[in-house]
Amino acid sequence: MEWLYAKGIPIEAQYLYRKAFEMAGQGKDKSALKYYRQALIIAPKYSNALFEMGNSFAHLGRYAEALEMYDRAIRINPESEEMQDKKRDLLSSGGKKPG
Repeated sequence: MEWLYAKGIPIEAQYLYRKAFEMAGQGKDKSALKYYRQALIIAPKYSNALFEMGNSFAHLGRYAEALEMYDRAIRINPESEEMQDKKRDLLSSGGKKPG
């Protein structure tokens, strides 16, 4: 996957996000959360980091926290259908892992 520079997001936050995303892809969601948190300290309005953090929480069964991250991401990026769909899927699953 090729990474493109995200406009307005400090490069340090993007590095941490990429590291977290890779860890989550390897099933290391707990470790990924640490890197997402660090990215969000640098760039609190980094919607992709909030969204992916929500995905990691969902994978860990921490659904309330996942919904909170999805809500924060959607407030920053309301036009993202992917973010809204993911939240809707989690809500419709009744707090179980969406299929």
